[in-house]
Order: sequence, then C-alpha cells, then structure tokens
Amino acid sequence: MLGGIVARLAALVDAVPPEVEVGIHLCYGDAGEKHFVEPADTANLVRVANAVLAAAGREPSWLHLPVPISRDDEAYFAPLAELADVPELYLGLVHREDGAEGARARIAAAQKVLDRPFGVATECGIGRAPEGTTEGILRTHVEVSDPR
Repeated sequence: MLGGIVARLAALVDAVPPEVEVGIHLCYGDAGEKHFVEPADTANLVRVANAVLAAAGREPSWLHLPVPISRDDEAYFAPLAELADVPELYLGLVHREDGAEGARARIAAAQKVLDRPFGVATECGIGRAPEGTTEGILRTHVEVSDPR
C-alpha cells in the first residue's frame, strides 16, 4: 500500500507546474474532528514523507504534519529526527481546545527533537471548524508564532 500512496503523491507533486509552489499535507483523516487512527508517533508520517520526497521529481516547498492534541511528549516527535530536509516544515500542533498553552507544550516537545526551524499550523486546517472559532484559532497562531 505504501508504494501506491508514494507513487500517487509523487505524481501529484510533479504535476504542479514548476513556477507554482507545491506542498504536502499528510493526514490521518478524520470524522467529527477525530482521527480515524490515533498515531503512536510520527514514524509513519516520516516514512511516507521521506519516500515521497525521494520519489518526486521536484522538491516541494513545504511539508505539513499533524500533531494530535494529546501529544506533547518527546516520544511522539522522536521519529522526526529522521525526516529528510524540506524548505519549510509545518507542524499541525495548534488546537482550539487548549489554545496557546497546549501549542507551546507541543512546540517544546518538538524542539527537543528537531534542530531546525519549523512553522506552526492547525492539525488539519480551519475550514471545517465550528462556526465562530476561526478568530480564536488565528489568535493562537499569532501568540505562539510571535517571538516577542
């Protein structure tokens, strides 16, 4: 199954015209804002990402990886030490349920493993969030992204 996923993702990356940025968002899928499968750690994400990066004919501009709300432990992030280089890495560790405090805990855990900069994002976008929550989640992004 991994081979088929990698081949399709690499083909999609390569189908984007060279003058257009292309990024990869890996996800575990969800129903009702809950993963179909809760990941044990980032090992499968790293395995898929590394394989796609190696198979694609062009380098993606960015990579986004999800981080479940309950994972603010170093063990979840440990496999990221094996992640291939990408120009921009984004970790989906911002959740509206625990705001800046929760995001900061997940950032601290990720920083123990990653020796490169990374951006922050929501776990899987904002488009399907409940009505009235967008402003708060954007405020959280600002709070945890601003070094001041």
